Amino acid sequence: MLGRVDPQASLLETRLIRRHLVTKGSFYERLANYGEQIVKDDDYAHLYSQRMGRPSVPPSVMVRAMLCATHDQTSDAETSRRTRVDADWKAAMGVDDDFEGIGATTFSLMRARMVASEVDSKPFEATLTKAVEAGILKGRLTTIIDSSPIHGAGAVADTYELIRGFLKKTIKASGAALTSGTLAAAGPYLGSKPEIDWQEPQARKAHLGRLVGVARTVLSEVGTEASPATEAAGLLAQVVEQDTEPDPEGNPQIRQSVARDRVVSHSDPQMRHGRKSSSRRFNGHKMDVLTDESTELVLGVEVRAGNAADGAGLVPLVEQANKIEGVEVQTVLGDMAYSEGDVREQIEQNGATLLAKVPSVTNQGRYPKTDFDIDTGAGRVTCPAGQSTTRSKKAKDHQGHPGLLFMFPAEICAACPLRHLCVKPTRIKGRTIFVGRHHQRIAAARKAQQDPEIRALLRRRAKIERKIDHLQDLGARKARYRGRRKTRLQILLAAAVANFKRLGVLGAFQP
Repeated sequence: MLGRVDPQASLLETRLIRRHLVTKGSFYERLANYGEQIVKDDDYAHLYSQRMGRPSVPPSVMVRAMLCATHDQTSDAETSRRTRVDADWKAAMGVDDDFEGIGATTFSLMRARMVASEVDSKPFEATLTKAVEAGILKGRLTTIIDSSPIHGAGAVADTYELIRGFLKKTIKASGAALTSGTLAAAGPYLGSKPEIDWQEPQARKAHLGRLVGVARTVLSEVGTEASPATEAAGLLAQVVEQDTEPDPEGNPQIRQSVARDRVVSHSDPQMRHGRKSSSRRFNGHKMDVLTDESTELVLGVEVRAGNAADGAGLVPLVEQANKIEGVEVQTVLGDMAYSEGDVREQIEQNGATLLAKVPSVTNQGRYPKTDFDIDTGAGRVTCPAGQSTTRSKKAKDHQGHPGLLFMFPAEICAACPLRHLCVKPTRIKGRTIFVGRHHQRIAAARKAQQDPEIRALLRRRAKIERKIDHLQDLGARKARYRGRRKTRLQILLAAAVANFKRLGVLGAFQP
């Protein structure tokens, strides 16, 4: 269906003179008819000089082409070709039928400008503004949160390749700051992979020792003062520290354990080892998604480090959604990764309620902590046998969270008839119970999740899996660009396309 025709529009637009060739009911037809409601030149006018440069492609045309490229998952070269020959694309872009297309490199420049000027979220935000104007999004919302891995665009490298890669970058950025002797010593490591017997452990170790020695020499000459080489030198020092350790003789060897925030790629240093589950590992970034449970519109997206905790991404997305005029997040549905006490406390401070299943507590067949009566007000813990204790001391759990460790006297536990169900046979001391500062909050959540209404609400959380799958179909499964910031632009465009299509289903666009 042909939408409202702008009286200022050219009568030579493809959507007008070739509308019989535009795929009916498609994403392209809807973008052709209603794209001006989502993408406006004024939002990007400051990216262009008013007095200098050659005549340029209007930013609204550029962004519409980028949305089409996201929808069809095309490369810049293929995107350029389609802007020149594809009737669907020309109609969606709002250009004349004789439009000669957009150069492939122009898209790279446009992306860089959008990221640098922080306007890459404009198309996505415009879809939410349209949803509010159409009365689709309003009032207090029930939302759903989840995360998904994004495989990085950089090549994953081993320790030898990482040190060589950052060594090259540091030397290149240092310019004339290094002595000729250091440059000569580094020379053998700046070309192709050294020819040693990589199957021989001693040969690898000897090569590592020489490589680390050169790296430390370069770092000592670069120094700590700010310079063009500061960033590269910092990454080189980080890799040497994370990936190597001294052997008993003091010579460098590969570290046996994996550092928590280990750099995995010299082509994209922001990539990290990530884990979606115990059996699903990835190298790259993590995508956080917040959706509206009722309309299934994406309310917020973010790209964080691949090894970042899921719970840490919740509050920023809720704050992002609360900035949408006319709506407020009332409830958030999440899985167990979001059920920590700190996350619940932060959500409460933002005026919302978090519903996320609390993990069950086990104790290898013995009484778990949940079988004890814990009175935080009185500072007392009572065991299943009816014995109580007020003896406690400050402590931290295995995750470093502060709390109190309550201790039952050894003589009481020794004489208890239920000891075999409570204390390990080899333990001499009595039973201990750790009580964190969020105990009451977690206990209330564990009790609430037994409510049939709450359980029914939590089952609706599965809706977000369908939305994440849609975003992955739009490219969110793998980063197309190096660096977390450009990857965020990629995800924002995917969310904009997903919302634009969903708005069409919800009837937001009327002729």
